[in-house]
Amino acid sequence: MTSTFVDTGAWIAVVNRSEGAHGRATDFLRSCLADGTRLLTTNYVVAEATARLRYDAGLRTAVAFRERLTDAVAGRWLRVTWIDPRLEQEGWELMKRYADLRLSLTDATSAVVARRAKVRQVFGFDADFRALGFDVRPSR
Repeated sequence: MTSTFVDTGAWIAVVNRSEGAHGRATDFLRSCLADGTRLLTTNYVVAEATARLRYDAGLRTAVAFRERLTDAVAGRWLRVTWIDPRLEQEGWELMKRYADLRLSLTDATSAVVARRAKVRQVFGFDADFRALGFDVRPSR
């Protein structure tokens, strides 16, 4: 079974219909689900996406996002990894190692989690993941 890491931008594009990448993101998510791909994300990504949705699309959209995540976890096609102090420290180390990239702590910890889970594909739009060696989808 293949797995794909879901980044903040992908969640936002799927949930917020006014996002320019909404159609591509929704199509890609549907194809993942149809193929039986398991999705992985982190609580940092969820927090970042929730904040953006709350401020850009409103509280109702942010709450609906949380409900969809809860259903996805219950349906066992999404796993949310919680960033603990050890993973956070590894994220800081990754940011220092790739100082030429403008990685956020969320992106760095996401890369750490994806690598540990042996996930090679990232569902998102952040080119920094490509620079870290991930296959970023959907392609442009």
